[in-house]
Amino acid sequence: MICKCREYKELLHKIKTARIPDEYLDKRINDFDAKIYQIRENVRAAQYAKKVATRYVEQFLEMEDMGKGLYFYSNTKGSGKTLLSIAITNELIIKYKIKPIYISVVNMLNEMKHSFSKKDSNRNFYSLMESFKHAPLLVMDDLGVEKTTDWSEEVLTQILDERMSYKCPTIITSNMPIQSLQKKYPAGRIKSRIEKMTFPVVMPEESVREVISKKENEEIAKMFFK
Repeated sequence: MICKCREYKELLHKIKTARIPDEYLDKRINDFDAKIYQIRENVRAAQYAKKVATRYVEQFLEMEDMGKGLYFYSNTKGSGKTLLSIAITNELIIKYKIKPIYISVVNMLNEMKHSFSKKDSNRNFYSLMESFKHAPLLVMDDLGVEKTTDWSEEVLTQILDERMSYKCPTIITSNMPIQSLQKKYPAGRIKSRIEKMTFPVVMPEESVREVISKKENEEIAKMFFK
């Protein structure tokens, strides 16, 4: 029988190897606070997104069989897209012991570009592509922020195409709705694949990053002057 301490360390290792940023290592879906939003309609949108996230984790085995992921979008930076997508990822690691990969699309493309400058560049590039194509869960953050070129669009298309073919779930965050992806990726294949692979979730058009920062600083002030 594995002791709780060792079990926790193993889970933490899985979370870290999933490339989860340090500030999100301990985040769970309950850490996504819908009430922090100031506008009523944004509170409702956040509550809906949180419910979808909870149900997705609960029904992940069915979603996995279908190859279905989620597509969180909001034009507003700091709206909670990254937090909620990583919270889902952490929950899935804990509940199902999967080995996901989280990465921003900008970093994904940069890593593959830099692989060409190393020895055995073809092998390095192929290894990266394979890891993104076949991860049990891939979380692609900030799709659409990257500079679009024929090369980047082709790389993303190959990754999505392979994941769609093998029904590997993919969670995506973006600053644009799926319908707008046609303009960003004119070849058209990215939009159609994402439509097939994901369930779209509208996030609040409101940044809560400043609110969270203010609360954190208030807590620090209490520590300094208690």
